[in-house]
Amino acid sequence: MWDVHRARVHWPRLTPMPLAQVWLVRLPDDDQVVSAGTEACLSQEEIQRARRFTQPRHAQRYIAAHAALRTLLAEALHCAAHELAWQTDADGKPHLPHHPLQFNLSHSDVWALVATHPTLALGVDLETHQPWQDMDGLALAIFHPDEASTWRQLPVATQARALHVAWTRKEACLKALGTGLRLAPEQVWVGMADAPRQGRWRQDGGRTVDWCDLILPLPTPHSACLAWVQP
Repeated sequence: MWDVHRARVHWPRLTPMPLAQVWLVRLPDDDQVVSAGTEACLSQEEIQRARRFTQPRHAQRYIAAHAALRTLLAEALHCAAHELAWQTDADGKPHLPHHPLQFNLSHSDVWALVATHPTLALGVDLETHQPWQDMDGLALAIFHPDEASTWRQLPVATQARALHVAWTRKEACLKALGTGLRLAPEQVWVGMADAPRQGRWRQDGGRTVDWCDLILPLPTPHSACLAWVQP
């Protein structure tokens, strides 16, 4: 059984930028279920959403990830996890209505990342590397034509990882802005170099987003990125 309160002591914390905190959370294995205390952290809306998953393992990991998020926010705000109530803006980005604390959640397979900052809007993304079903199609969908040209010139053996790296950076930036895919990923220029990097992207006529790759102690190939909006 997976219990958020027992698991809490095992979450390593990263500080990739001043005042930002990122926790790495190990989610339930395929044969694990979450405890009643873990489920009790969630809102009724979250519980109902978990029940709509067709695969039990996906439901259990959704509950665990959201319980982890609520547990960490509750620690910061000195309240009970189930008492937290957040709102979503027009693009679906959640925020706390009466507190400046910013947060974001990402999960992939059995891992999750929870990121917080006292005031800056941020986005975090984690991808455990799985084979792409349509690698060329995704590349065309998320890359600017110039990026796609660079990607095609890479050795075939490195293209899949480069796509993961670029997608993770783009996703983190879009989550930080809160636009989701309303802003086309091809407009977000972040590069695809495999070496850990950091960078800055300025939205045309809009806000500036800084980002950095995250180095995580995971046993499987992965890419992860934190992005934040400059005030």
